[in-house]
Amino acid sequence: MLLSIVLLQSIILAVSTTNELVETRKTGHIVLITSPFFGHIVPILDFARRLSAYHHVTYIVSASKLPLLKQRGLIDDNSDSSESKLDIIGLYDGNDHDYESADKSIIRQIQPIVEKMHLPLIELLFSTSLTSSRPVATRPIRRPIDVIVSDMFITDLFVLPPVSEALQKGLIAYFFLPNSLVAFVDLVNTFIKKVKSEEVGSNYEHLMYQTIAPIKGIICNSILEFDKEVLRTLRQRSLPGSNTSILFVAPIISEVTQRTRQSALLTRVKQWLDKQWEVANHSSSVIYVSFGSWSFLQPIQIIEIARALKPYAFIWSLKTKLQSHLSTLFNDDGRHLFLDWIPQRFVLTHPAVRLFVSHGGWNSLLESMIIGMPTLVWPLFGDQMLNGYRLEHELGMGRWIENSHKRFISSDELGRYLKDMFYQQKEYIRRAQQVKKMFAEASRNSSRYYFEELVHIVDKKIISVPNKHTEL
Repeated sequence: MLLSIVLLQSIILAVSTTNELVETRKTGHIVLITSPFFGHIVPILDFARRLSAYHHVTYIVSASKLPLLKQRGLIDDNSDSSESKLDIIGLYDGNDHDYESADKSIIRQIQPIVEKMHLPLIELLFSTSLTSSRPVATRPIRRPIDVIVSDMFITDLFVLPPVSEALQKGLIAYFFLPNSLVAFVDLVNTFIKKVKSEEVGSNYEHLMYQTIAPIKGIICNSILEFDKEVLRTLRQRSLPGSNTSILFVAPIISEVTQRTRQSALLTRVKQWLDKQWEVANHSSSVIYVSFGSWSFLQPIQIIEIARALKPYAFIWSLKTKLQSHLSTLFNDDGRHLFLDWIPQRFVLTHPAVRLFVSHGGWNSLLESMIIGMPTLVWPLFGDQMLNGYRLEHELGMGRWIENSHKRFISSDELGRYLKDMFYQQKEYIRRAQQVKKMFAEASRNSSRYYFEELVHIVDKKIISVPNKHTEL
């Protein structure tokens, strides 16, 4: 009898061990690489979290950004625990500045910033033994890699050595586009213009074709329904990437980042918004203002904005050094709140907020569209002008200030925009709610299909080499 019990226990243990091994072999390993700019760090982190529900994910970000991510409640010390399928690794790439600047010169520094990432990334991802005299990252990668997803916003990421290296080693490689598809088309067109003007050699265009052609596809932080016409135009043209697979995966905002962890800052913001809600008899009255992490506005322009906003209750995400220019304009009457950084997703969902004044960065607009918040766009550079135009003329959920990136906007002009938004508020809310519904439907249908396509590609990859994926 005792022998039978021992034998039965052995069989159960063997079956259990086998099942664990089979389960382990169903788990692939996806590596996501982000550039060290907050507008790219956050959506790629969101995507990493979502993927980690299906496969093991390693998220690589400049090591200097880890304290900031923890401070803002976007990661915690349990993110890379043994129970988690998400490893967060800091790269010692020398990019130690915050890159949240009011100085336009930061744009000219983008190329050297990205180039600093190349060598430590290659060593972290592909070296079997460390050759550097000091660590290249906060921790090594111990799992075999199946897929590499690299931020493609920075132009040099078209020829990012880690991606080329991955393709040579037979790995699957994707580019992640943190913007809408229009940003990719504009990027390619810019390169083509440079080639035609002989600003860069024609071999650069050839290199673009060579680099984009072998990748599995482009993961786009947008929805098909929003970019359908852009996609059709791209398919009809002979451009690098015109035939590349595009996976539209928005919205990818994770529940973790929507529920930004409790903190003194969040408590302060919530209490202030709750008070405005009570003072306004449970109606929306607050204007939320944010020009993103790169606020290229001169002090004189900031003062003019403040004058237009003064009659209203508002909460403004404004760098501390810029707040000093406004000290003489405002008394502490409790209706105006300035903060160096604000948990935007939380603020936009609060019922006290009636209008979002934004620079038109894609992440911000994406959040306002998902939430259904009427928005006034004040573009500063890049794709923000086109984003603002589309928000007004295609979606109808707000207005945009034309040529705001190259002219002075008076308080009177901004005041007229605000009055127009409030006068037609019901219509803007109606259109914003339609856009919200469009994104919700995409989340359940088209975007879900594209996301599952990526997951299945990884599934097939690991099935073809099952022994490779035993857990370490």
